[in-house]
Amino acid sequence: MRYLAIAVVLGLAACAQEPAGFTPDVERNFMVACEAQGSSNALCGCVWDRIEVEISPGDFAALERLPGPQREAHPLSAQISGYVEACNVGLAPMPDADDLVPAP
Repeated sequence: MRYLAIAVVLGLAACAQEPAGFTPDVERNFMVACEAQGSSNALCGCVWDRIEVEISPGDFAALERLPGPQREAHPLSAQISGYVEACNVGLAPMPDADDLVPAP
């Protein structure tokens, strides 16, 4: 009976709720790592905004704990790469009207 009680307590501890949101440290670490790879602050901020809305803090933390090759192959990594592509398109400067005229 005592072992059952211990198992129940451990089971409940394993089911602890994940944080309601990302901590400022997680955002800061993401921004520093992103900018260290040569991305602009605007691009990193755009990607972070998408991560905050679409990925749970628990899933993001689990992704970060994976070894490099497993992290790269994880579906969330592909999802985040999609955010990078979308943000790049959204942040790209619009062409000038002169650039839209076809060359003769």
